[in-house]
Amino acid sequence: MNNDIKEVFNLINYSKKICIAGHKAPDGDCIGSVMALYCFLKDRNKDITVLLDGEIPFNFKSFVDEEIIAKDYHKEEFDLMFVLDCSDSGRLGEYEPALKHSKKTVVIDHHKTNCGFGDISIIDPEMSSTGELLYDVLKTYGSISKEIATYIYIAILTDTGKFSYSNVSSSTHRKVAELIDLGVDVAEVNNLVYNSKPANVVRAFIDCVNGIELYHDNKFVITAITKNILEKNHAKMSDVDGIVEFLREINEVEVSCVLKEWEDHTKVSLRSKNNVDVSVVSAKYGGGGHAKAAGFEIKDTIENTKKLLIEEFKEYWVK
Repeated sequence: MNNDIKEVFNLINYSKKICIAGHKAPDGDCIGSVMALYCFLKDRNKDITVLLDGEIPFNFKSFVDEEIIAKDYHKEEFDLMFVLDCSDSGRLGEYEPALKHSKKTVVIDHHKTNCGFGDISIIDPEMSSTGELLYDVLKTYGSISKEIATYIYIAILTDTGKFSYSNVSSSTHRKVAELIDLGVDVAEVNNLVYNSKPANVVRAFIDCVNGIELYHDNKFVITAITKNILEKNHAKMSDVDGIVEFLREINEVEVSCVLKEWEDHTKVSLRSKNNVDVSVVSAKYGGGGHAKAAGFEIKDTIENTKKLLIEEFKEYWVK
C-alpha cells in the first residue's frame, strides 16, 4: 500500500485536471471523503470536477458548497480520476462513463466486495469507513487542515453509526482524537448531522416506521419508503435516512430491511445485528457492502421485492 500511496501522489503532482467521484445517492462517508479530497486538491491549485449522482441530504447541506458539484457530464477528459467509497464502477451511476475518459484512475474504498477496478486501488475492508482510509492516505503527504479534518470526521462518524458498529477499532478512536486535536467541533457536527430533521422529514420517517412488517418469529423486519409517503410529506428520498438502522434496534430483530421506491427499480438497504452476513445476500443480486450493512438495486416493484426478501431470509431461521 505504501508504494501505491507514493504513486498516487506522483499522479497528483503531474495531473492538472482531476475528477473526484463518489457513489450515487451519496451518504455521509461518501460526501465527507469527497469533500476532504476536494479541499486537499484545491489547496494544490488543481482543476477539479466533482461528480455525484444524487442530491445532497439536508443534514449535510451546510457542509457542502453545491456549486462545486457538476450538474452534468459531457465526456470531459481528465488526467486523473478518484473514485471514493464505491464497491464497483456501477455505483457511480450516470457518471460511470467518466472512467473511460480518465487517463488514470485511483479507487479508495473499504468495502470487502470491491475487487479493485482502478489503475491503483487502495482497498482495506478492515477500515471503519472510506474516510478513515483516506485520512491515512492524506496524512502521509503532510499536514491536514481543520476543514479537511472536519470532513474526515463526518465520514467516520456516519459510517460507524456514531462509533457504535463493530467496524470501529481502537485505531479508529485514536485517529478521531487526532481530528479533534486539529480543531473539529464535535458538538456542532453531531447537531447538524443528527439533530436537524425538518418536521416534514420526521413525519415521513414516522409513516415509514408505521408500515413495518415482522417475519420469521420477529427476526426479520421490513418496510418501504414509497413515492406516496414522500409526496404526502413533501420530502425527498435523500432526506429520509436512518430508518433501517432504527428498525435494527428492535430487540428480536436480527435483520432489518428498507425498500426505496424509484421510478423503474427498488433500492434495498439491509442491516444485520448479529451473525447474518447481509453482504452475501446483497452480492447475490449484484450489490455489495459489509457483513452488517449492505444493499442492492432490483428492477422490480416494492411488493415483489418484499416477497423475494421474505423468502430469501427464510432459510436463516425457518428449519
